[in-house]
Amino acid sequence: MTTASRDARRPIEEVAIARAFHAALGQDVSYFSALWHTFNVGHMLATDLDRVCRQFDLSVADFHLLGALRLDRPHALRATDLAVTLQVSNGALTTRVAKLAGKGLLRKSSVPGDKRAAMLELTPEGVAKVDAIHQATARDSHFVREVKGLPDADRAALEKVMGELHSRLDRHLTQIRR
Repeated sequence: MTTASRDARRPIEEVAIARAFHAALGQDVSYFSALWHTFNVGHMLATDLDRVCRQFDLSVADFHLLGALRLDRPHALRATDLAVTLQVSNGALTTRVAKLAGKGLLRKSSVPGDKRAAMLELTPEGVAKVDAIHQATARDSHFVREVKGLPDADRAALEKVMGELHSRLDRHLTQIRR
């Protein structure tokens, strides 16, 4: 067995060992592999994307916020709606918005008739930054490279399963934030 194939099997073998250990203790392990792999891949994905974003003096959380604003919408987003979309507190969003506005990447404007609400939109510099990070992600992300290397059927299955999990979890977690 080559070093590369041995390394590729290591996470699968480690999860199998952990699963067997917890099963021997009488614990339900039916979800264990999916949870553990998703957690670890999520962590690696965040690290990978943060590495790409750091080339542009932003974090992946900054990019996530700016990317949500980059979508073509009929009107600007209210900050409170963006907080729900990103599943962050209003306080966390306020701090990040102030930082990104200070960098000239987004504009915050008041909402007529509601002194507490704010509308958010990207500046031309913000649009350019988001587009540049998207291009760098497609070119430099290890995650993107590995996903593109999967057979078409596996990519489609991954998209379907992760999309379904995302939708199901979103129903529960979005209600908590409101």
